[in-house]
Amino acid sequence: MAGPRIVLLLGSYDSETKHVLESIKEEIAKRFQEKILVALLENLDIYVADDIHVLTETFGKNKISIMVYEEKGSILSEIYDTDLTDNPDEVVYSFLKEKYGIETLEKHPIFSKFDMLMQLAIEIFLIRHKEETRGGEYLELMHAIFQRHSDKVWFFKKEGIHLSDMLMEYLDSFRVKLRPYADLSELINEVSRVLEYTLHQPLSK
Repeated sequence: MAGPRIVLLLGSYDSETKHVLESIKEEIAKRFQEKILVALLENLDIYVADDIHVLTETFGKNKISIMVYEEKGSILSEIYDTDLTDNPDEVVYSFLKEKYGIETLEKHPIFSKFDMLMQLAIEIFLIRHKEETRGGEYLELMHAIFQRHSDKVWFFKKEGIHLSDMLMEYLDSFRVKLRPYADLSELINEVSRVLEYTLHQPLSK
């Protein structure tokens, strides 16, 4: 089954930047429809049961999408959308037990989840929209670099935000692609253009 290709979207979760991330996610969904799944870490979880890997995305407190991958995560076999009437862990376990007969289910911790999403992602977009945040996205950037995913990373920063000499050394050394943007509209267009070209490249990228 041909499923959506995953794009990982990283950034601070202050209210202003979170609005930017959600706006990018919504606009990409409109432009690319089912071709692209934009992944925000806080909305996604990964579970493992034997050879079955499950990626879930929650939508508020009422909906959940369950994507089942077989052959240790290499083949998407099913996408199941349902109401979230219970704890997400219980919903996923009940679905997999009924459909696939599993007995145990393991939920990935955050670093393991992050590693798997980076592995699956066709591109990783890191957004630096405000200067006065705690800079957690820089930790995510370093983790992506040290896990050898720098070729997928695009660092978008709003014009006027200063980057330290040390950070620039890392970006240049690991060939991270740096792009400034003036406003949300320009940022969305830049991200969309990158994805247009990526989708025309072979799946083995």
